[in-house]
Amino acid sequence: MSADGGRRYRTAARRLLLAALVTSAVFGVLWFRGLDRGEAPAPPPEPEGAAGADAEMVTRDFRHVETRMDRTIWVLEAKRAEIREQKARLTAVKVTWFGEAGAPPVVITSDAGRIDFETRNAELSGRVRAERADGAVLETERLVFDDRRKLLHAPEPVRITTPDFSFSGSSLTANVASRNVRLDGRVEGEIRVAGAAFPGNS
Repeated sequence: MSADGGRRYRTAARRLLLAALVTSAVFGVLWFRGLDRGEAPAPPPEPEGAAGADAEMVTRDFRHVETRMDRTIWVLEAKRAEIREQKARLTAVKVTWFGEAGAPPVVITSDAGRIDFETRNAELSGRVRAERADGAVLETERLVFDDRRKLLHAPEPVRITTPDFSFSGSSLTANVASRNVRLDGRVEGEIRVAGAAFPGNS
């Protein structure tokens, strides 16, 4: 493979990989519609008061199942949920997304999470990991989703790996309607084809 051909292949493969994985991960949290372009989303506001002090409801082993046409689309689980009005603080979060029929499921886990049920904005934090059944993995420390604009933002270093590719950057922003994904900062990657590795950075 020529150097120019390798660069073109890496660029195309990078875009396809990021779009597929990030879109899968996002759909694991919420069901999407259109997206307005704009700046990085703000996280949902914290529930008022100290953690759990004024929660209207505190529950353990929280579980919510979203269905469409009698088919499970995604399942949200948390070891603990503190709920006040339309906001919730979650501990030890796990989201399993089944998506379209025949699509590989995605499992998203994090140490904590916050969600505003009114705006449907959400934030996951602490060892955020989205893993698809085919081996694709996205890892970061914080992931914020703005439902109105359908904008996903990872403001801290992010790494995406599959059996054939690996990419990392200082932050990530994704338009989940158009499936446009941008890695910022020092972007590094490696493509492995039939045992050969093609490192790259930008």
